[in-house]
Amino acid sequence: MPRTSIVMPCYNHAGFIAESVRAILAQTDPDLELIIVNDCSRDNSLSVANELAAADSRVRVIHHTYNQGASRSRNDGLRAAAGHFIGFCDADDIWEPRKLATQIEFLNRHPEIAVVHCDASIIDEAGKFTGKTFAQLYNPPIEASGQILPHLITRNFINIQTVLMRRGCLEQAGYFDGNIKWVEDWWYWVCVADKFRFGYLPEPLARYRVHSQSTNRVQGRGYCINRYKLFRRILRKVRTLNSGQRASLYYEMGSELALLGQRKASSACFRKAAATATLSFSNLRIAAKSLARLLFKKSPAGLQK
Repeated sequence: MPRTSIVMPCYNHAGFIAESVRAILAQTDPDLELIIVNDCSRDNSLSVANELAAADSRVRVIHHTYNQGASRSRNDGLRAAAGHFIGFCDADDIWEPRKLATQIEFLNRHPEIAVVHCDASIIDEAGKFTGKTFAQLYNPPIEASGQILPHLITRNFINIQTVLMRRGCLEQAGYFDGNIKWVEDWWYWVCVADKFRFGYLPEPLARYRVHSQSTNRVQGRGYCINRYKLFRRILRKVRTLNSGQRASLYYEMGSELALLGQRKASSACFRKAAATATLSFSNLRIAAKSLARLLFKKSPAGLQK
C-alpha cells in the first residue's frame, strides 16, 4: 500500500500533463501512487497518460467515456486511492521536489492537524514564473492554521493542488459535490474545516499555472452563479454562523447577483445583510456597506448574458 495517493483530473491538457506527472514521480518521498482521471479529453491526453503509466508502475489511469467534470473526476480518483495521505494536482500544475516530504513531515509532527496546504508560485502557459504567488493573489488569513472555517465562509484562499490531507478527512467529510461547478473545491474545504483543523506552510512548494484555458478566465458568469449558490448553501448548512457571518454571506450573495444583473434580487440580499448586521454593534460596517449599495446603487455593471 502506498503512503500517499495523488489524484490528477485531466481534461485537454496533453501539452502539460507529462511535466505535471514527472514532477510528482520525482518527489523526494517516492512512496506514492498517482491516479490520473482522463475526463474524456478531446486531445491526446489519454495516450500521453497511458505512456506515462506504462513507464512507471506507480501511475494508474482511469478513463471517462464521456465528460463528467472535475468533481466526479476527483471522486473517481479518490475511490481508487489506497494511501494514508491524499493529495491533489491538476494536470497543468507542478509540484516542487520536496513538497510531499515537507508536508508529510509537518503532519507527522502535528497529529492534531488533518490537512496541510501551502503557497504556490504562479507560472504562465510556457511555465515561466510571473513573480507572483498564490498567497499574494488570494492572501490567507493571519490565522491560516487551526480552525479556519470562519475564514472560509466568504472566500477561498486554499489552492487545491497544494493540499495534502489524512485519509480520515475523506472518511468523515465525504467526497466532492458533483452538483457544484468551478468552486467545488471551496465547498469541500468548508465541509472538511467543519470537522478538522488545517495547517499552513508559507513556502511555495508548487507551481500554479495560469493560462488562456484556465477555468477562472473562461467561465466568468458561471463563477458568479456558482459563488452565489455556494454562499446560499453555506448560509443554510453551516450551523455555527453568527450574525456577522450571516450578514456577510447575504452581502456576498447580493454582490454576485448584482454582477449578474439581477438588481431586484441583489437589493433583497443587501436588505437582509443590513438587517442581520444591525443585530450586533460590531457588525455595523457590513450594515453600512449594504445600505450604501441600496441607497447609492453602487452595483457593478451586469455581466453579459
